[in-house]
Amino acid sequence: MRNANDELREYNCSEQYHRYQFGLVLTDGALELFRRYSCFWFLDIIGSYQSHKKVKGEEFQSWVLKKTGESKAVVTCGDGNTEILSQSIPFTDFEPDEATVWVEYDGEHFVVLLPSEH
Repeated sequence: MRNANDELREYNCSEQYHRYQFGLVLTDGALELFRRYSCFWFLDIIGSYQSHKKVKGEEFQSWVLKKTGESKAVVTCGDGNTEILSQSIPFTDFEPDEATVWVEYDGEHFVVLLPSEH
């Protein structure tokens, strides 16, 4: 199983933050994930759910993109203990089998980061 996080493990801190829509801020590693695998649509899913009643106000979120077939996937969000929601993706050309990003509230922004950057 090919995990995008394994291929980005050199990202263990961030030198700068990058503003994104939906009020999100990205670390260097998270930005590289979305750039390298052309999956800004995954980030847009994360952003679009920030105002959803099940996610809004969650200070810690774990987002997982996991392929479920040749060109299908599922995106799930959890709070660290339980799964909050999931969305099926009917088509994707995402190359790895899986990727995980975390969203953490730093008191001012919701920061999207790789687990290795925590």
